[in-house]
Formats: sequence, structure tokens, C-alpha cells
Amino acid sequence: MAEYFERVLIDGWESVCEESYELRSANFVGYEGPQWRINKFTLKGGKQSGVDLVEIDNGCMTVVIIPTRGMGVLEAFTEDVSLGWNSPVREVVHPAYVHAESRGGLGWLAGFNEMICRCGLSYHGAPGEDTVLNNTGAETQVLLPLHGTIANVPAMRVRVRVQLDPPYELAVVGEVRDAVVFGPSFGLTSTVSTLPGSREFAVNDVVTNLGATPAELELLYHCNYGPPLLSEGSRLLAPVQFVCPRDERAQEGMADWDSYGPPEAGFAEQCYFLRLHADENGKTVLALTDPGEQLAATIRYSVEQLPAFTIWKNTAAESDGYVTGLEPGTDYPNQRAFERSKGRVIELPGEGTYETDLVFGLLEDADEVAQLKDEIAALSEGKESVVRQEPDPEYCPT
Repeated sequence: MAEYFERVLIDGWESVCEESYELRSANFVGYEGPQWRINKFTLKGGKQSGVDLVEIDNGCMTVVIIPTRGMGVLEAFTEDVSLGWNSPVREVVHPAYVHAESRGGLGWLAGFNEMICRCGLSYHGAPGEDTVLNNTGAETQVLLPLHGTIANVPAMRVRVRVQLDPPYELAVVGEVRDAVVFGPSFGLTSTVSTLPGSREFAVNDVVTNLGATPAELELLYHCNYGPPLLSEGSRLLAPVQFVCPRDERAQEGMADWDSYGPPEAGFAEQCYFLRLHADENGKTVLALTDPGEQLAATIRYSVEQLPAFTIWKNTAAESDGYVTGLEPGTDYPNQRAFERSKGRVIELPGEGTYETDLVFGLLEDADEVAQLKDEIAALSEGKESVVRQEPDPEYCPT
């Protein structure tokens, strides 16, 4: 059994919060390897006042985690390349300033600027009406706002964890409770980890139904990339089993669904729904490459855990947020009623759990990208790939 050093940074149950904290590899006698640092601090000023950040600098890549925003990842960067995007929302907005029901259910966007933002947990799609049970047990119609609530729930408990023996895993573990009376209540335990000297980091999530009765679960990882990975001529590399446009607007771009254009003022978003091929263990990999295929951002995960994949293209002017979202999910970001009708909404038993594992990486030379292309091609070898030119009613409500 591996041994670990642990330190609690935030514990809402005990009213404990370290305003600032730093841990370095130099603190560990006998450690030999790349020098690393974990740093916790609290932002001040404007709408980000009171937001806690934890940075893991593994000596090669720095990963910035936001416990205050549901354990999202703000960005990850090396000395030369940053993974993330430049949102018009410049601050790391405290959830107190995000009003989900505003703008017809689009209020979630007032805090949206992370590299990795979870959507869910009881719903995660487009705003729309759905039927729920009220406090008397009667059915009632309610508006479910965009992308759910988990991204705007502060972690109740956060700790750092360092493995004391090789490979010396560095981790931040956060516990988030998204609970209501007379409704679905979930706990999320998220572990963001990396190894010293690595250009990868992992996200392991365990979602628990805190109630005694079954609850509907939807979970989507909104993984967002802008420059330098995204520019005119950038491409998505993926082992495609199936792809279709979400609607007529996306249909206009089917000739170039897997590539990107330059920033364009007034660009209206396009979305594509995919299923991906995987290996015999259900593992798949995809990547966004720069035009010269010198750089690639990779995502590895299990299609058994996250069977749906969505591409969000928003190649608007840079000042308006030039970005693409690569989004593994339990289902697609349609209204929950539609996804339920197609049998894709998970019913999690009382006190049941659901686990996901994703690994995010950065490749920084052409040889690494070429090897990745071969790996992706091998996942599709001898398998059917269906490209639909029009929205498919099995996936698209329009």
C-alpha cells in the first residue's frame, strides 16, 4: 500500500480554511526527482473576491484548480503552451454572482471561463422545461437552466495529497455537496492529480446519490481550448464511429466539422454529436492539433463511463471568446426530457455511485503528434465510421 502525506486546506464542517498554503518537494527528505510545488491562495477584488485556487506545479506543467467553482480546472500550462481559453469573463467569478435563471436560463454563462467545467449533476443540457416532483409528491413543470448546478457549488472539504514513494503522485482532493430538500442530492469527490515532470494530469470523479431513492444523473465535461492550440486550420483527431450535426446551423459546417476557421465576428455556435471507437477495454483518445501538427491537447477516457461526445465550435472574434469545447459526457447536452426519452439519462440508485476517469495531456513536438495519429487510426481500423450530413432524430430534437 502506498503511503501519503495529507494536509486539509478547507473543511467547512470544522470552519477551517487556510488563507494561503505552500508545499514544496524540498519539504520531503530523500525525494529525488523534478522539483514541484503546491500553492493555495485566495483571490481578492471584484466578482472573484473569496475564490480559492490551488496550483499544482509538477516541475513541467502547472494545473490550476478552483475548489470554489465545483473543483473545475481554470487552466493548465507549461513554459511554452497554455491549455484553456480567453473568455470574455476575465474574472474567476464567485458562484454568489451567478444567477442561473437569468437571461431565460442562460445565467450560467456569467461565470464561464474554465478549461474544464463540469455540467450536471441532475441535468446538464440546454435550458428547457421538465417535469419534477414537488414537496407534496405531485408532478410540476419547472425550468432547468443551462448546464446544471455543480460548477457553481464550492467544495466543502479540500485536501492536498502527496505520495511518499515513486511515482510521487501529487493530488488535490475536493468534496462537493450539491443537495436540496425534496429533490436530487449528490456528493462529488474529485481528485485532480499529476506526476512530477509530466505533461499530463488526471481527473477522477466519484458521484454519490446521497438520497435513499433513485435519482437521475447527467454529467458532461466541458473541456475548452483556445489559442495557441486553436487557430485557423486546427483539427480534431478522433476515432469516429458516428457523427451528426445538432441542428441546421451545424449542418452548414458539415464539410469542415472536424476543422476550424479563423476568428469571425458574429459567429453563431455549431455543435456536433459523436460516438467514438475504443479499444477492447473501452478506452479511447482524441486530440486537438494546431495547424502544423506540432502541438496537440489530448483527452483519454472510457466510453463505457462517458459514451457521448460533443464538439462545440465557437470561433467568434477573439474578444468574444474564440474557443472550442470537446465534451465527453454520460449523454448529450440536449434538454433532459429529450435525453430521457432516448434512454440516455442514468438512474442512479439510492446511495449508489458513478465513477469517471479522464487524463488530459499536451504533446509538444511533431513526432509525438504523429505517434498519436497512428494510435487514433488503430482504434478505427476495420470499423465502420458513419458521417450523417443532417441532424439525426435519435440525437437531435430539432
